[in-house]
Amino acid sequence: MSAEHVAGPIHRVPSELGVRRLAQWLVVDGDEALLVDTGVPESVPEHIVPALRELGVEPAGLREVIISHADVDHYGGNAGIRQLAPGARIRAHPLDRALLERWENISGPARYGWYRPRGLDYDPAVWDWLVTAAGPDVEIDGDVSDGETVTVGGASLEVLSLPGHSPGHLGLWHAPTRTAIVADAVLHRGLVDLDGELLGPPPIVTAPGYRSSIARLQALAPARLETSHYAPVEGEPAVEEFLAASAAFMDALEASVRGALGPEPRPLPEIWEVANAELGPYRDMAVELGRSVGAELDDLVARGEVREEPGDGPPRYARA
Repeated sequence: MSAEHVAGPIHRVPSELGVRRLAQWLVVDGDEALLVDTGVPESVPEHIVPALRELGVEPAGLREVIISHADVDHYGGNAGIRQLAPGARIRAHPLDRALLERWENISGPARYGWYRPRGLDYDPAVWDWLVTAAGPDVEIDGDVSDGETVTVGGASLEVLSLPGHSPGHLGLWHAPTRTAIVADAVLHRGLVDLDGELLGPPPIVTAPGYRSSIARLQALAPARLETSHYAPVEGEPAVEEFLAASAAFMDALEASVRGALGPEPRPLPEIWEVANAELGPYRDMAVELGRSVGAELDDLVARGEVREEPGDGPPRYARA
């Protein structure tokens, strides 16, 4: 089966991305569908098209596509969807839109190139994978923001702004089934492999945003969380535990960053090494913990508890 029924009109399109899970979602009513995320380029022919076929939806019935956020494994299939269903409207949050429309934007300092001036970087093989997974540049048809309602046939879902993992990360809330499609909005204590073993860190670009998204989901108290890279999270205890673990990671991250700081300034790579040893160590793309450390440092600087000292090399940080 290419499509797994979740609840009501919602279906999950599962696949594997190396040693990780990956998922998109189809919301189907009659012969019409809404798609959440397009995956990587091969996701469209290998998984999304067969899922539409199984659910009895022709490509022309795909009306709406919502991209949860600007990461290549969530929008890399946009060109394939545009070719498959040219009448489908592809939309995203305005804060992420420019990143997922242009490789030159997302590969720059706003996302994947953020690490370089701070003394960190992806391995060359990861850069090769990123550019391939991003697929061709595709213009987005419009914006979608918090509180909007998206509909397909008689099914309606509310758009949730869930920032943190990216500035404009979106989720969808289906109130009748209390299902929250959250993609990467909450990431437990890190990404896991197919056996559930800790693999990579949660990349976070804004610490206050990530904390607020966790709190918002806790207040909604979903019956299920639909995430992109984890096994389905169903039932009150499992949902509560997942959200609590995501919050606990932020507490541990803050404690680790604070503990690594002293009166003498230290560059981010040194603080990242401390955090990776205490929170991981992470086996895959550990560099992305540097983004989370940077987000925590930005928050502490904004709160006046840490000072940032720019210089000729990477910026350095010390207790204020």
